[in-house]
Amino acid sequence: MAPIKNNLPRANAARIIFYLLTGMSIILLFSNILQYQLLSDVKNGIAVSHEAAAANDLRQVIISAINILLLLASTILFLVWTYRAYDNLYILKKDEMSTTPGWAVGYWFVPVLSLFKPYLIMKEIWDETKTYPMDKNEKWDTSGGGIVGLWWTCSLLSVFSSYFVAFIFTDKTSLDGLLNLTFASICSNIVLIIAKVVTLVMLNKIVALEKNLWAFVNTPVEPVNVTIPGADGDSMNVPRV
Repeated sequence: MAPIKNNLPRANAARIIFYLLTGMSIILLFSNILQYQLLSDVKNGIAVSHEAAAANDLRQVIISAINILLLLASTILFLVWTYRAYDNLYILKKDEMSTTPGWAVGYWFVPVLSLFKPYLIMKEIWDETKTYPMDKNEKWDTSGGGIVGLWWTCSLLSVFSSYFVAFIFTDKTSLDGLLNLTFASICSNIVLIIAKVVTLVMLNKIVALEKNLWAFVNTPVEPVNVTIPGADGDSMNVPRV
């Protein structure tokens, strides 16, 4: 049986960074809430010191910068994991896969195709990783695959909400503009957190399937003795693998 590569180290790296990103997104959510309260105080005529405003700005810059770095790292590690997950299946059943490992990642960067191809690739990884070890006569149980659809829906919503905030709430000079931008950012943060949690759930489920696949492929096949008649009429046992 064709050898496959252990994808667990890449999966663990992706999971760790997603846990960190989820935690930082929650911190950013609370930071945005604090900023919204500060701006609301200013609008309501409550005095806010220059030091408090400066501290708020510095906190927002630092947290946002860390969040962006983690988002970039999580994207890279997720795609690296996706490549190997698909490559292992490609090694085992090349003729039955819909594309190549390179395109399994490349579709993320192709306009229009990136809106649905990554979902189809992930669904293929889920289905093939789950059903590969099964005998052809067994009934394929693909239950639980709905998590992939939920993951893609949440991912698209998080991307669209980010673009919506960036391109719709462009007024960053007036107090009302900052209030609207901060409120929209809070809503976007919530969508992003949900998307990352769903991603983690899906990733953990597929990693569990990958472990089963890895164990199946690397389980040594025990030889079976076959009795065949000899030329002199005697029989002899021949090992068959």
